[in-house]
Amino acid sequence: MGRTLTAFFSMTRNLSYGKVKKLVIGHTEQAADLICDTIGGDLYRINKTEALLPENIEYPKEITDMDTYDTVYPGYPICCHNMPAPVKEFLKKYSFAGKTIIPFCTHSGSGMGRSADEIKLICPDARLSRGLAVAGAQLLSDPGRIRR
Repeated sequence: MGRTLTAFFSMTRNLSYGKVKKLVIGHTEQAADLICDTIGGDLYRINKTEALLPENIEYPKEITDMDTYDTVYPGYPICCHNMPAPVKEFLKKYSFAGKTIIPFCTHSGSGMGRSADEIKLICPDARLSRGLAVAGAQLLSDPGRIRR
């Protein structure tokens, strides 16, 4: 079995039922930690700066060995039924040809939104597996859902 990477973008400002709530740790980061604790592998934080124009991208660290990963779990909060721009830029930066992508997202009611279709467009040569959509509030009440 090859290496596994959990790459996530998380926000600490959560919009729920029309109110903004400040979180110490974002829901997607909580989910990423649970996934990494459960399946092992490496953890990578995708930063907002990755959404800047390509010539201005500043990555928190360069993944120099992406070719050694067989499975990648990209995680993100759903924003208006879409993946956030930093995650799209992350997926565009690296080759995912032949890799298995298993997305996970946190949301406030929209599920995976259009994100699976977005991943198919950006990474057409990857194997896209069914993703996991978790309502942010469920992370506290049922963290075992991630482990299952």
